[in-house]
Amino acid sequence: MRSVNLEYFKLAVESGSLTRAAKARGVKVSTLSRAIDKLEDELGLTLLERNHGGVRLTAAGDFLFHRITNILNEFDKIKSFAQVYGTGHHGVIQIGTLLPPISTRFKLTLSIWKKINPDVRIIFHEMGTRDLRSALSLRSVDVIFFTPYIDSDAVASLPFFSEDLILALSSDHPLHQCKSLSREEIRNETFLIQDWGDDYSVRDRYLEILGKNITLESHPAGKQSVFALVGAGYGMTLAVQSQAEQGFPGVIFRPLRGSKAQLQIHLGWDANRQDPVTGRFVAFVRDFVRQR
Repeated sequence: MRSVNLEYFKLAVESGSLTRAAKARGVKVSTLSRAIDKLEDELGLTLLERNHGGVRLTAAGDFLFHRITNILNEFDKIKSFAQVYGTGHHGVIQIGTLLPPISTRFKLTLSIWKKINPDVRIIFHEMGTRDLRSALSLRSVDVIFFTPYIDSDAVASLPFFSEDLILALSSDHPLHQCKSLSREEIRNETFLIQDWGDDYSVRDRYLEILGKNITLESHPAGKQSVFALVGAGYGMTLAVQSQAEQGFPGVIFRPLRGSKAQLQIHLGWDANRQDPVTGRFVAFVRDFVRQR
């Protein structure tokens, strides 16, 4: 049953004449008449009595007219909904991220996005790199912010930002008075790492930056928990500059001498599954990166 046939029937009733209805719609009388005939054939009912003076509802037509009017009103609501949500100006975007959005660049990006898109909700999921890719594949998140240190062929991506990596150690550690630390000075240290689901890219990155002699201890926990263990003297860890700026009780931060280590963060998405909201977000981040 085509909605246009319902619309023609409704217009004919409201106009009181097929001729006036056809003129109002800008179609031939025969076109409008055939549409109503098809509707009557589908329903197996006579809806209109037609004569030279115009049209009149039958008992069945009168019964259905008000219900058809309600149906068409619902169609209009659906069309309006589709027009609004189809533009990506309303909805929800699920974001998976390796790091909390505390860096200046991250916060500025989200702040500007919020001002431009006040009716789009954002929900954050923090997890490891491998879990991020899995979540994107399973469609439990729409986009991810991740480190591109392992194969990312299955993920469309663009560079978002990078942050300097520095050492985090207990404020009463024997090396706490040093302004910076070398690889040699930390070679016997235990380093605590966030390691959700045996994500070996994190281990490899630590060894690449700090050398092969360090001991790694995995914790499937957030960075706040790792910092708490560092502050209690259980070992050291690496932190990004924004985390150091936020600070943590009992933890001090020192640069690694002779190294310019950075953590690169990319925005990733599934290029084969891009709804309007996700598309707008990806385009926004791409423009944001280009302008800065």
